[in-house]
Amino acid sequence: MNMSKVYLWPIFNQHFGQCVLCQEPAPLQAGFCGACRPALPAIGAAVCRCGLPSTAPLPESGLCGRCLTRPPPFQQVHCLWAYDFPLDRLINRYKHHRQLAIERALLPPWLASLPAPGAVGALVPVPSHWLRQWQRGFNPAQRLARAAADHLGLPLLPALARPRRTRHQQGQRARARRRNLHGAFTLRQPVTGLHLALVDDVVTTGSTVREASQCLLDAGAASVQVWALARTLPTRGR
Repeated sequence: MNMSKVYLWPIFNQHFGQCVLCQEPAPLQAGFCGACRPALPAIGAAVCRCGLPSTAPLPESGLCGRCLTRPPPFQQVHCLWAYDFPLDRLINRYKHHRQLAIERALLPPWLASLPAPGAVGALVPVPSHWLRQWQRGFNPAQRLARAAADHLGLPLLPALARPRRTRHQQGQRARARRRNLHGAFTLRQPVTGLHLALVDDVVTTGSTVREASQCLLDAGAASVQVWALARTLPTRGR
């Protein structure tokens, strides 16, 4: 037996775990090995306020064609990654299989990318219906908002409720998503005059954050930004 390996393994094991993507050894604090972290699909500079990058010059308004037709109520969307392979697999494992090691791996780069404090005064998580949260065991948006609030030294404000159980958004077309979410959110705390960041895990078509943002603005919020891990790009057909 190689005794050096026997003595060195406990020391190695204290500092290394498995990469959440390929299961190869990776630093515990990083969560990803050196090869996998660069493989996460960065969204790049989001030119339009809907959070989507533009391949063509935008008009003077700074809005893409979709937003010119239907302007979003929020000021901007901040997402670090595109919701694409392999990140989409990781987020599904995190949300639907409670693999919290993925959250620990994604949080440090996401938190480091957030806008500096000053633009917003409080963070509002997108709520889940109580039955869906019970089935899943947690609300990812709530956990992300809590981590961001602690990181930035801002209050967490659970200002929204979701009293009506809507159908799952995944797999629905944009128009069906809008109908599904109409009137889905209600206010549970005052937000008058506040500049808010609405936190979710993934922005897909934007229907959820539009509806939630409009609810906050109708209740008197001064402005709403949207912060999320990832944004679905139009090339995915949703």
